Amino acid sequence: MQVTIQVSADVARALHQQSPPTAKSETLLRMVDTLGYALEPMHRDTDDPNLQSYFIVEAPDSATAQRVIDRLRESEAVEAAYVKPPDELP
Repeated sequence: MQVTIQVSADVARALHQQSPPTAKSETLLRMVDTLGYALEPMHRDTDDPNLQSYFIVEAPDSATAQRVIDRLRESEAVEAAYVKPPDELP
């Protein structure tokens, strides 16, 4: 399951290495690492600041995804965290 995370603009810039790391970005990275996952940019090669704020974490199942979401929502860096809805046919 894919967990989508939106972070604040200053944290996004730090995570994309466009500015020095911040306390919030470092805390978020440690939190994700402690959970045993990696934070990956959803839009790697974009300069759009809105798109840069989105990241993903791959969780093996819905229960784990919910635990990741609950933990990440405790972070000041995270503006939103949710499970990606299933793809639907048009």
